[in-house]
Amino acid sequence: MNNSATTRAITKIALEYNGNDKGTAEMVASNYLLSDTAEGQFNEMKTVAERNTKVKKWALTGYISQPDEIGRKLKDEEFKQIAMEAFAKVGVKDRNQYRLDIHNSTKHKHIHFVVNRIDISGKCTVKAHDIGRRFGEAVREVCKEKGLLTDIEIGIQKKAEMLKNLSECLKTIDNFDELILKMKKKGFEIQLSTNVKDGISGMRIVMEKDKNHQTERIYKAGYKLSEISNQLKISEIKSLFEIKQAIREARKNADNLKEFRKNLQQKGFSVKIHYKGDCKAGQINEIQDLWINKVDSNQDKNGFFFRKNVGFSLSAIDSNLGDALKSLNQNSVINDASSHLKSETNESLIEIAGGLLGDLLNPTYVSQDDDELWKKKRKLRR
Repeated sequence: MNNSATTRAITKIALEYNGNDKGTAEMVASNYLLSDTAEGQFNEMKTVAERNTKVKKWALTGYISQPDEIGRKLKDEEFKQIAMEAFAKVGVKDRNQYRLDIHNSTKHKHIHFVVNRIDISGKCTVKAHDIGRRFGEAVREVCKEKGLLTDIEIGIQKKAEMLKNLSECLKTIDNFDELILKMKKKGFEIQLSTNVKDGISGMRIVMEKDKNHQTERIYKAGYKLSEISNQLKISEIKSLFEIKQAIREARKNADNLKEFRKNLQQKGFSVKIHYKGDCKAGQINEIQDLWINKVDSNQDKNGFFFRKNVGFSLSAIDSNLGDALKSLNQNSVINDASSHLKSETNESLIEIAGGLLGDLLNPTYVSQDDDELWKKKRKLRR
């Protein structure tokens, strides 16, 4: 479940918003509040908050949003119970004032809350430090206890689906315009960001079913490319498109493999050939794959498609192009085996991508204790 929580000094507007939702809000819980109006309830909360003059941001406010993956199968009482149990985990007691309202007017049913951190005896029971993270963990704990998917688990599934569809599309298109159209047909919106220096500099992917224009101010749907994969970067996608374009142009004016390689070399690209079995000079050798790289490429680490010191596997980035280029080999007698990529050094890109996808499916967060331990170890190594 998506969730958010923050501490702040509120006005009566916060309670008015909670209790309105275009006239459809439904109050499902309140505590130590006698008034029926937002203004009256605010005054009651403010009076209690003033019993502790040390706390300025006396209200805990936020929401819990129920995603489509859970659907509207949760009854309001069950939804309220999730919020109440999460409150208890961050310090809300039975002597704290609060009001909970379920909003149904938007695509995703969600529950808004206003809690007084100061209980009726004047004690602050909810610590402000790191409340957003702590509340999120509390909601996840409750969801796990009830057998519901957490926002992290849902996010992992969505990111894996996005990466799968993105990588499939990249194998069949040659530019960003085609990528946008292809992904849209699969139910995804591609949002590109640009800057003066790099041109296209970033990407965000949004599932069409997750778009909710009514709650865009609360949270932004989708994920940045860097959140989806730490291996596939926008620079690699741009290089992939550049190589595909160069290959198509070199293919137009080549009747054999030698001419094709020469045309690419003139454009600043290297070509490594992976033959089936051992490459023998003086005879025709069957091509298994071609690895192409830009000579002046500054990419020095393995990417999702890119392999360090070798480049891009043509059969992986575009099987149709790979099959077309293999036909150039039919009448090519190999006299120089120096550009042959030996089988023992070749690693299947399917295995590479599979491994990366496996890493993606594992949560990337660690406990605070483990994180501190690793920080200390890194510091000692310096």
